[in-house]
Amino acid sequence: MLNKFFHYKDRGGTLKGEIAAGLGMFFLAVCGLFINMQLIAKLSISGAYTAANTQQIAVNGEYYAQTWFLSMIIAFIGSLLIGLVARLPLIQVSGLGISTVLVSMIGIETGLSYYNLLFVCFVSSIVYTVLVITPGVKQFIFRALPEPVRKALPAAAGLLMSWIAIQLTGIINLGTSNISIYGAGSNGLLDNENVLLSGGVALSRYSYSSDKYHPLLLIGAIAVIFTVVLFLAVRQRVKRPYFISFMGGTFFFLAVSIAVVCFDWNTKKFTLDSLWGRLWMVGSEDAMQTHLSAMFRSFSFTRVLTKGSDFSAYTQAGGNVVLLFAVGILTFLLLNMYESQAVLQTVSKETKIFDSGEQKGVQKALFCNALINIAAPLIGAAPASIGKESVAAVKDGAKSGLASVVASIGFLISIFVWIVPFIFATAFSYNISFNLYGHYGTVMQLMAETGFVVADIMMVLVGLSMAAGCMDISWKSIEETAPFAMTVAGTFLLSNLAAGAALGTIVYVLVTLTARKNEKESRGLIARIGVPQLVWCAVSAALLIMMAL
Repeated sequence: MLNKFFHYKDRGGTLKGEIAAGLGMFFLAVCGLFINMQLIAKLSISGAYTAANTQQIAVNGEYYAQTWFLSMIIAFIGSLLIGLVARLPLIQVSGLGISTVLVSMIGIETGLSYYNLLFVCFVSSIVYTVLVITPGVKQFIFRALPEPVRKALPAAAGLLMSWIAIQLTGIINLGTSNISIYGAGSNGLLDNENVLLSGGVALSRYSYSSDKYHPLLLIGAIAVIFTVVLFLAVRQRVKRPYFISFMGGTFFFLAVSIAVVCFDWNTKKFTLDSLWGRLWMVGSEDAMQTHLSAMFRSFSFTRVLTKGSDFSAYTQAGGNVVLLFAVGILTFLLLNMYESQAVLQTVSKETKIFDSGEQKGVQKALFCNALINIAAPLIGAAPASIGKESVAAVKDGAKSGLASVVASIGFLISIFVWIVPFIFATAFSYNISFNLYGHYGTVMQLMAETGFVVADIMMVLVGLSMAAGCMDISWKSIEETAPFAMTVAGTFLLSNLAAGAALGTIVYVLVTLTARKNEKESRGLIARIGVPQLVWCAVSAALLIMMAL
């Protein structure tokens, strides 16, 4: 019955393979969503835990719970929708790529609020939906994008994700920037919230002076290395290398940390001190399930339309609403489109079951993405994209939307209980102890310091595989190499795939204009560049100029 609907056997898949790939996709996505929650919730909380009073901590805890609750609802509905309608092994989640761009546009000095940006996302999603359902428009946009830039999208998106994920492991850091560290990197290793100079964290930082439960953080770093070695050892030998590596790395971390940190071999005593954060995720008065009634009471479909449409503070600060909408709509529109295209190109190449530009399943997937991005702002959630975790699923053998449905069931369960963070988290705030009853909101806010180093390194591997899979360009041709390289470099440096593609498009036109004409080439200059490419070059230039204003 399942095969008649999903056709996974017809594509060379198995029921066991679909379930395993769906679970792996779900596990990775939830860990990523936890980090995304930390990023988005910081827009609403009153400040750091150490500087907040009891009342503020309680309110902050509600913000974290609400952000998680809304993210899970969008992930559940979006993934179920794309699995049943498009029947492709894809999920939809609020990703760090779009959320980072969203956060970068908000600031006290600008007068913009989180709901203002959600309102812009809402309008952008309506435009996106119109483009997706209008015959020929989406195809024109993708064809207007020069071929070298199109080929570079998976590489650019993959490398950017890998760079973000490697920082989240806490073993690589950046400096002289305003990029905040989220995850294990902020757990005792560093004194500030910003990443430091690029390079590995010194071994001396893994000590009792910076790690209360030493060698817990060191075990996490070793688990990263173990996971990479395991992946390299099994990737050509097993059907599900990503799933096996993720589970193996997690088991290694848990087993070693329990044996070394929890058990004192000198006194032969076992202590739960380092495990309270993990236990409180599912068993405290502040666990996710205890916040559900408050979540439902605060649920609103109109807040983004009322609070979000009020730009009075922004205009009083000197902001231009028309320019904001022009930049915001174009940025989020292209980000959604390019992020989806990057994943679809990779999935297409891996599965061989559909063409990423033409098949009806892809059109349905993009339509599902457009619909969920209309719904997300309305309930106060960050925009969703087709998750890059889908790449890990197809490399583990997923062939149909059944894997998406399996993942969506996991998202549904995760709305009510933090079972996945309970299992896969690798570091917690040191302020979590056994006596936190009567401190409503405290555990929830301290959970913002939770890290997932094994999941992070798996996403590094996923990103690198996306990049490695699209290197089949003519490296001797400057007309291909220059736009490709600029797209990747621009995305990497600006942390924005839309900006990277815009730079790549402009470079393509400039290189073609200055390239020496082949003697056998009879076409004119405009014909060689292409009218759609010239139009898109103008759009790209306008986007970059507006972003700079």
